Amino acid sequence: MTRRLCFVAIMMALLATLAPSAAGAQTATSVLRKLPFAADHVAVYWNGHPDARVRVGFGDGPLVDAGRDELGAQRHNGVTYGAILLAPHTKLVRIVSDQPLTALKLFAVPDHPLRWIGSKILPKKPTPGKAARPAIIARADWGADESLRFTNGRETWSPTFHPVQKLIVHHTDTANNDPDPASTVRAIYRYHAISQGWGDIGYNFLIDEAGHIYKGRNSHSSGSDADTITGQDAAGNGVTGAHAHAYNAGSVGVALIGTLTYQDATPAAKRALEDLLAWEAQAHGIDPHGTSTYTSPTDGHQKTFPNIAGHRDVGDTQCPGGAFYATLPAVRDAVAARESAAG
Repeated sequence: MTRRLCFVAIMMALLATLAPSAAGAQTATSVLRKLPFAADHVAVYWNGHPDARVRVGFGDGPLVDAGRDELGAQRHNGVTYGAILLAPHTKLVRIVSDQPLTALKLFAVPDHPLRWIGSKILPKKPTPGKAARPAIIARADWGADESLRFTNGRETWSPTFHPVQKLIVHHTDTANNDPDPASTVRAIYRYHAISQGWGDIGYNFLIDEAGHIYKGRNSHSSGSDADTITGQDAAGNGVTGAHAHAYNAGSVGVALIGTLTYQDATPAAKRALEDLLAWEAQAHGIDPHGTSTYTSPTDGHQKTFPNIAGHRDVGDTQCPGGAFYATLPAVRDAVAARESAAG
């Protein structure tokens, strides 16, 4: 069995339903699970009781809140998805809930054998009068397993493209001071593609605390298996992600890696975000300071909100975190300044 096939077999075993312990089974759920490998990232998800207080512990460490995954909440399938938690090399997971949970499942992954070593798609050379595209780490360079996008040999979620109207910023609600953000991107990808059933990562781009930009959603054009680093087709239309329910088509979702509820994004992450948004805004004729009416290209529904928005502007969520969201006006100013400087 190859290393990759062994990894898939382990994942299938882990996703089996976990039974609650006999003690307190009528009032709570308590599970102790020994893993067959040392995991780097863990999440739990379950049916029913979306308001349950669920906590997770690693080894003999303290219990921490399981959190909630913002993209999982958009599935509307009766499943509550916890956030991805950093769990360096843990082999023992404890799950405790104040309510009985059905079909409780554990998502746990070891690190991918491929580690990103710093190669990037270099920035595009500036064109007079236009903001330059910043450097972007391709999917292959952060270790995306492209087989996850396929079910029985067919692509689960084929790319579709629409003119870009809005730029929407998120945070991933994962650990701050992440020691290996590329590994976290791989975990988010598997969680979205397989556990949540999207078929791919939901964000168009992700940015780590050091300012590295990762290519998210695959965007190979019709008739080609080659991904486009820009996330656009030949006509300049943007690929549809899964980051803001009812506003995915015609928007670009950029996720800052970390939790920005009580702390702002790092200066390096902010600079990378502003560079990326300036390039996107100029490429699609978007006014960074503007507020305009979004019209869905799929069903025609409309909503007026800022052109550079936070996820909370279009959904019932605290994303992208209160500390960062308070700085969005300054981000818009910086994006506009970059456009002006470009010509």
